[in-house]
Amino acid sequence: MPTSAYRFFQLTVVLLVLYALAALVAGLKFLQAEDALLTVLPYQQANGWANSLLYLTALTGLVGGGVHMVTRQGQGNRLILRAVGWLWTLVVIVSVAAGALGLLEARSGLELPMVVDAAIVVVGALVLVGCAPALRQGLAQVWAMGLAVSLVGILIGLIPAGDLQQGRGWQALSVGLTQYTGLPMMALALGYWLMHRFSNLTPAWLERDIYITAALVMLAGVLVSLPGLSGTPDWASPLGGVMAVALPVVYLMIAARCYPALTRRNATHTLAAHWFVLGLVLYVLGIGLVGGVQMIPAVRMYTLGTRLSDLQSTLTLLAACAVGLGVVNQGTAELRGQNRRVTGLAPFWLVAGGILGSGLALGLAGVVQVYLERMLSVGYLDTQHLLIPLYGGWVLGLGATALGALFYAVVYRMRRPDTAASRYQ
Repeated sequence: MPTSAYRFFQLTVVLLVLYALAALVAGLKFLQAEDALLTVLPYQQANGWANSLLYLTALTGLVGGGVHMVTRQGQGNRLILRAVGWLWTLVVIVSVAAGALGLLEARSGLELPMVVDAAIVVVGALVLVGCAPALRQGLAQVWAMGLAVSLVGILIGLIPAGDLQQGRGWQALSVGLTQYTGLPMMALALGYWLMHRFSNLTPAWLERDIYITAALVMLAGVLVSLPGLSGTPDWASPLGGVMAVALPVVYLMIAARCYPALTRRNATHTLAAHWFVLGLVLYVLGIGLVGGVQMIPAVRMYTLGTRLSDLQSTLTLLAACAVGLGVVNQGTAELRGQNRRVTGLAPFWLVAGGILGSGLALGLAGVVQVYLERMLSVGYLDTQHLLIPLYGGWVLGLGATALGALFYAVVYRMRRPDTAASRYQ
C-alpha cells in the first residue's frame, strides 16, 4: 500500500488537472464561446470552481509535502497520518462535488462551503498532531507554523459578520493569513527541504536560514493584507509608496537567499529545482510585483475589482502549486528509489509557459481595463470587447497549462512508485 504522502501526491496531480480544465472552461465561457459542452457550466460557477480547485491543489500539495518530509525522517505518528490521508481524500471529493453542483460560496478567495472549511481545519489539526514528533527541527517547525496560520485564517473566514464592512475585513484577514502568509511559509519550508536534495548546502545552514526567510514571508503577508483590512484611510496614503517598494524588495530578498542553492547543484537529476524556481518567480511576480503596485492607495482605487486583483491571487496560489509539484517530483523519485526525472521537462515547460503567458495577458488586460474603464470612463462592455485579443492570449495560456497538467498526470501515472512505496510504510 502507498504511504499517506503518496496519497497526497496523487490527489495533488488529480486536482491540478481538474483545476486546469475548469480554468480553461471558465476562460472560454468568459469569451462567450458557443459550445454545447460549455453551456453546462455558467461562467460564475466555472470560475468559482476553478478558484476552489486551485486553492485545494496548493494546500494538498504542501500538506502532502510536509507529511513526506516528516515520514522520510522516520518520524511522525504513522497511524494518524494514514488516517489523515483517507480523511483528506474524503474532503477533496466533497469539495470537488460541491463545485460541480454549484454549492460554492460567493466570496472571493473563500469559495469553499463553510462545512468543508471546518472539515479542513479538523483534518489539518490532525496532520499537525501526527507530525508533532518531528517539530523539533527548523524546517518542520516553519512548515507546521505555516499550516497553523492557514488553519487560523480559515477559522476567521467562518466568523459571521455583523455588516458588509466587517465582512470584508474578516475576508481580507482570512485570505491574508491563508494565501499570503500560511501557504508561502509552508512552500518556503518545503523549498528549503528540496534545496537539501538538489544542492550542496549543509542541513545546518538551511535549518538556521529558514527562520530568516519565514520572518520575511510573515512581514510580506502583513503588508499585502493591510489595504484590505483598513481600506484607504488618510494615514495610509504616505505609507503606500513605501510599502509598494518594500513588498517586492522582501520577496527579492527571499529569492536571493535561495539563490546559492541553485549555484551549488549536486548530482540530483529530479526536476525539483525547476519547479521550486518557478514557484519563486511566481511569488515575486504575484505578491512582490502585482501586490506591491496595489499597495499604493491611489492605484488600488483604480485596480480594485479588475483583472489585476484576480492575477495577484492566482499567481500566488500557482506559486504554492509549483513548489508542491516539485515535492511531488522529488518525493516520487525517492519512493521509486531512483535518481531520475519523474515527469520530464515537457510538462514543466508547458505548465510554466502557460502560467507565465496567461498571467502576462491577464496583467495587460487589467492595465488596459484600468486605463479605459476607470480613467477614460469607457463603458464596461465596450472595454471588454476591446480586450478580446488579450483575453484570447489568456485562454491560449490556460490551454497550454491544461495540456501540461494532463501530460504531467499521464507520465506520473506511468512512473508511479507502486510496490516501491511499500518500503516506507
